[in-house]
Amino acid sequence: MSDVARAAGVSAATVSRALRGEPGVSEATRRYVTEVAKRMRYAIARDASSLAGGRRYAIAVLTADVGRGELLAGAEGALRQAGYDVLLYVLKEPEARSRFFEELPLARRVDGVLALSVDLGEAEGVALAGLGVPVVEVRDDDPREALRLAVGHLVGLGHRDVAFVVTGDVVGDVDESCDELLAEGGLRVRPEWTLWSSPTVAGGEQVVDALLDAERLPTAVISSSGEVALGVFLRLRRDGRAVPGDVSIISLEGADLTRAVGITAVEVAWRERGEHAVDALLAGLRGEPADREPPAVRLVVRDSSGPRV
Repeated sequence: MSDVARAAGVSAATVSRALRGEPGVSEATRRYVTEVAKRMRYAIARDASSLAGGRRYAIAVLTADVGRGELLAGAEGALRQAGYDVLLYVLKEPEARSRFFEELPLARRVDGVLALSVDLGEAEGVALAGLGVPVVEVRDDDPREALRLAVGHLVGLGHRDVAFVVTGDVVGDVDESCDELLAEGGLRVRPEWTLWSSPTVAGGEQVVDALLDAERLPTAVISSSGEVALGVFLRLRRDGRAVPGDVSIISLEGADLTRAVGITAVEVAWRERGEHAVDALLAGLRGEPADREPPAVRLVVRDSSGPRV
């Protein structure tokens, strides 16, 4: 600890408070000391006195979506850097989830709870609150916000004929919301241009087959899935259609895939959201409010979208 204190230019007591998440240290100093400790590969020791003081230095992380790897990685990395062990509970199956909230196996074992992409019900939230430890929840974004960004981008490029492809994981009111957003932007709403697809590349290719059978092609396609967007892209290219010259494409998710291919996409900084959730949880353990908002969704413009020709 003394080596970290010398390198950071602070006292050993400040290093101890900063790395243990205790009060009495500014957030800027806490982050600076944590970064110095990280560079020096320093890990705080959990001695008997710290455990006797009530801290267990363990955090429960609940998730129903292990596919959110970046979110989990961001949270786990930040927790381990702060000196906390991670107890991961995957609550994907209804039976396992029900049993978890009935038994609450993490009681008296953790200092806090992170609920990542779990979408807690009212009774579940009450059960966690009964543990008497801070609980921070990270919910998935409202898909309509991603739609709003995509539609606004296409309207700005002069598009009026836009198809929307919805996959099985986002059916419901989303397609109706898309129609409303298209209409608000002055775009044409045609029933044959709202299509369902399996969330696969093959599904995207089949979407293009359906669009080619129609009277005319839309000038842009919004896909709720990165895999479907890739299938649309490949099928259009195979048919000799230019992207974005003939048809622009936007995906509402799938950052890694769309980034690799160059497809315009609405993206979420999931790793940063995981880190932000940990910051909020540690602030709660110190009895302080979170000091910043979580990263918002953003539109990343790439080569697959362009002005209407």
